[in-house]
Formats: sequence, C-alpha cells, structure tokens
Amino acid sequence: MKTFLAVMITGIFFFAGCSEKDSIVNPENNQTSAPNWITLPQRSGNLVEAETSTTKNINGSSGGEIIIDWNYNGGPHGEVKVIAKLKFLSGSFSGTKTITMVVNDVDGTITYSPSMNFNKPAELYVKLEGLDLYGINPDSIDFSYHDPSGSFGQVDYKEIQVDISSGTLELKEGKIPHFSRYGFSR
Repeated sequence: MKTFLAVMITGIFFFAGCSEKDSIVNPENNQTSAPNWITLPQRSGNLVEAETSTTKNINGSSGGEIIIDWNYNGGPHGEVKVIAKLKFLSGSFSGTKTITMVVNDVDGTITYSPSMNFNKPAELYVKLEGLDLYGINPDSIDFSYHDPSGSFGQVDYKEIQVDISSGTLELKEGKIPHFSRYGFSR
C-alpha cells in the first residue's frame, strides 16, 4: 500500500509540474538563430587573416565618414572587392569618438566599436564585388543587423542592387541607429 501511495503522489507531482509553458518539447524561447549571412569567397593562397579594419576619430557634432576600400585575390571572378562607407551626420552623437570599422572576410559582416546609439542614424553604403551568388534568389537578399544581446533584424535602406552574373551586392543609404554587426543576408 505504501508503494502504491508513493507512486500516486509522484504521479500527481509529475503531472502538476508539467504545463505547456514548462514542457520539454515546447522551447521557452522561440528565437531562431542569427541571420543567414551571404559569405565572401575564400582568399587565394595560405592567408589566415579573417578581417580588415580601420579606425578614425569622428566628431559627432560636425559629422564625418569612415571608409574601408579593400580587395583580395579569390572567388569565382578572381578578385573580391569590399567598399564600406559609414557617414555620420552633424549632431549624430556628442563629443569625439574613436570609431573602428571591421570587415570579416569569412562572413562578409561589418562590425563597429565602441558600442553606441546615435541621435541621428548614420548612413551606410556597402558594395561587395566578386561573390559567388549563383543559386541565390535576388529577391531573398536583405541587409540585417545582429547585436551583442542576440537580437537581430532588417536594416532600413533606400535600395539593394543585386547582380548575380558579376557577383555584386550593393546597399545604398542604409540607416544605422546603433553599432552592431551588419551584413547582407538571405
């Protein structure tokens, strides 16, 4: 009788403790993984560097621009070219900040530091040439951010141009309200 009573009490606690919210088959957080970045082709040769960067002092009151214009041998077209320009409007932030822009040559994303939000969105221009875009639906390409907290979403922009045959992606007038990780996604 004691065994039967113990089994009954265990069963009651088991069923009372399980709810849809706590179920092991229903995850508590439905957040999916990060954006599906459009990657850059591998570099030719035995180079192991995974990024290129530039740093510039920008006065937020008067505005300014930071640029990476970089290319390397590789990919289906023989050369990959990366141009990224971030323009700060006057009044974007207060004081002078040392801004660093980093382009990752594996996933093609661009990150910035230091972490900050802007009074006025910065304007981003990105052009990637020499990519392998065959098999990618041009209508599925977007430009996204992924912040350090794990949140991600699409960036507001004027236009994205896609040329599959030349492997070119071009973002015009992306609106960047904060520093995060940015890149072309699908």
